Amino acid sequence: MKIAFACWDNRIAPVFDTAREICVVEAESGQIVGETQETLLEDLPVQKALQLAELGIGTLVCGAISGPMCGLVAAYGVQVIPFVAGDLREVIRAWLTGNLKRNAFAMPGCSGRGRSWRMWNMNKEVYAMNEKGRGGTGRAGGRGQGEGGQRQGGSGQGQGGGGQRRGRMGGARAAGAVGTCLCPQCGHLEPHERGVSCAERTCPKCGTVMTRQ
Repeated sequence: MKIAFACWDNRIAPVFDTAREICVVEAESGQIVGETQETLLEDLPVQKALQLAELGIGTLVCGAISGPMCGLVAAYGVQVIPFVAGDLREVIRAWLTGNLKRNAFAMPGCSGRGRSWRMWNMNKEVYAMNEKGRGGTGRAGGRGQGEGGQRQGGSGQGQGGGGQRRGRMGGARAAGAVGTCLCPQCGHLEPHERGVSCAERTCPKCGTVMTRQ
């Protein structure tokens, strides 16, 4: 298993979105069998998430992380453990011994119940994003079964458009009003606008057609 620790000056980097370095630890049976320092070369969120995947990272331990960045990293199959603070070597030892969840390693303001709520809420958002991409149950009780499948509502049955349609990074492309539009060229993110398909919008930075994250 490979674990990446976002670091800066031998401590956990306070914000992963702007972090430049990660310490990659390969562990087996609670013992370190390999360790390297890697530089995050790209500033764009999608490229940074892709770099983690290419390094074979299974878990990312970091400080604060934005919702869009967390969603991109999770979409590549990387588990995110956010809101961690402290000395890098101490955090690594805590991870190896299963003590990382202690409040001693929580960022200020994220200890106890507050930290647990933030982690739960972030994981809930990522889970909801992936479920929408798989055609999960909607708020009105309808269940999409594929593009053009049956959807049951409060007043009968109708043809549902909430079937399985996934974005390039694993997110939902037709998930309703909630979500983010992503530029596949430069990684620019913008909130999804209700009633307007992301494919009908162009990136204000490079002019590329947007996709649904």
